[in-house]
Amino acid sequence: MKLIAESGSTKTIWVALDDAGVELWRKSTIGLNPFFVDHVEVSKVFLVMLGNTPKESIDSIQFYGASCSSPGRNNRIKDGIRNIIPNAEISVNHDLLAAARAGCGCEPGIAAILGTGSNSCEFNGQEIIDNIHSMGFIIGDEGSGSDIGRRLVRSWIYREMPQELAESFSNQFSITKESVLVSLYDKEKPNRFLAGLSQFCETYRGHHLIQEILAESFREFIVRHLLKYETAKKVPIHFVGSIAHYYEDELKIQLEKEGLTMGKIIQSPIDALVNYHRSNAI
Repeated sequence: MKLIAESGSTKTIWVALDDAGVELWRKSTIGLNPFFVDHVEVSKVFLVMLGNTPKESIDSIQFYGASCSSPGRNNRIKDGIRNIIPNAEISVNHDLLAAARAGCGCEPGIAAILGTGSNSCEFNGQEIIDNIHSMGFIIGDEGSGSDIGRRLVRSWIYREMPQELAESFSNQFSITKESVLVSLYDKEKPNRFLAGLSQFCETYRGHHLIQEILAESFREFIVRHLLKYETAKKVPIHFVGSIAHYYEDELKIQLEKEGLTMGKIIQSPIDALVNYHRSNAI
């Protein structure tokens, strides 16, 4: 049995395939971002996820995860899984590779992630050949849910939001200035808190302020990341993630302004990854 896992900061989807590539089951757990979890928590989550599945039936695991971009962080995931199934072959890769394989397949292209966080890479059909570092939600993650949420809460705190919109914002999330500070500086996973606020854009999508925030966030991602790649205007740009999925129209407008071509929009890459591994002996 082979397990394929796709993990963002919020959720991990696990799919089990038999030797013929037939899906046996799929399950969801919390996101396993090695910036926020250690190998002990990974072991706990993995063990609960397995349930009644015999440990010895698993031959290999392909894990793609947010922040899995260095040996040290990757080992937090690998060690946590190995504690439960010590004899399986375990491969831990960056979620960028998942986005590239899901969007580009085996063709050259640009792959981008716009979800809780953001990232991008240039893919030659086999491997990632360039990457403009995202740097996380504190100083980066342009175009992501956390970036959009940060712009919203900043507009609300600084009284730049029209009064009727500001009242709806505070009521929808039951927030105050103090609760925002606590969520950002005292609680765990502040990036998820900010990304959750981005849901407000869907509720008031037609408002000019919301359109401005979306346009500014996407344009900053395009200028600071996508336009830096040599092939950006020669190949399609594929997007993975909920933000790209829900705000496809606004994103496409900003891409076209820069002469870029939108490729696939994939809300969750797991199905495309499963198909990739069915077609490729990896």
